[in-house]
Amino acid sequence: MTQIDKAGADYWDENWSQSNFPKLFDCNDQNLDNYFNLQLHQYLKALLKNKKEFSVLEIGCANSVWPMYFYQHFDASVYGLDYSEIGCEKSRKLLNHYKIPGEIYCADLFSPPSDLLQKFDLVVSFGVVEHFEDTADCIKACAAFVKPGGMLFTLIPNISGIIGYIQKRIDKSIYDIHVPLTSKMLRKAHENSSLNLKNCDYLMSINLSMVHSGSFSSHPFNPVFRRILSGISKIFWSLEKIGIKMPTNKFTSPYIVSVATKK
Repeated sequence: MTQIDKAGADYWDENWSQSNFPKLFDCNDQNLDNYFNLQLHQYLKALLKNKKEFSVLEIGCANSVWPMYFYQHFDASVYGLDYSEIGCEKSRKLLNHYKIPGEIYCADLFSPPSDLLQKFDLVVSFGVVEHFEDTADCIKACAAFVKPGGMLFTLIPNISGIIGYIQKRIDKSIYDIHVPLTSKMLRKAHENSSLNLKNCDYLMSINLSMVHSGSFSSHPFNPVFRRILSGISKIFWSLEKIGIKMPTNKFTSPYIVSVATKK
């Protein structure tokens, strides 16, 4: 079966050609605008606390700060793979700008160069597998890059919850390029892979800023809409900072994360 990206190459090329140069992750920035990064940093620190001198490949690395993050915070050897030429060039410029050694491969996830297979200690993706109808096949394709004994980390947006509910009403075309997966569905996608699933669950309590304005961006109400989404999320995050936490759940949690190891 040929896997087709529901977004498509033209969508990503246009997206990356218009994207700004992203800021590096800063774990010292305790501002609520950095709350997601801080939460993910804590998760990854706990996950990788015993790993030393490892290699990491980010699948879907276009214009991404994550290769720099793994180099700066874990002293990892960093690599990236994406099929957008524009996105890959942006990633190379990022590495060069921050003087970080790394390699970016412009290749199809499903038809990769053979010398990349079973090469990496850690393979990560931050929003890739939900763009393909056959989730299990996409997980297998990602796992093919992992060394025996290595780890696959997958993070996707929880489009089946409130994020997707709002997204459909703001710009359905953005919703339509995603498969609305649940944690149960992502877990099942790992069942027939060459992986041992260690964890698959929701991450964070809420982040309404995950909603993409899309075509609504030009609407006069959009700035107010963005402030409302951000403000609601920050109320919950402020409560979490003083110990009043809403549990992760399938409706309001913005992300699903899975961790698996290669057999």
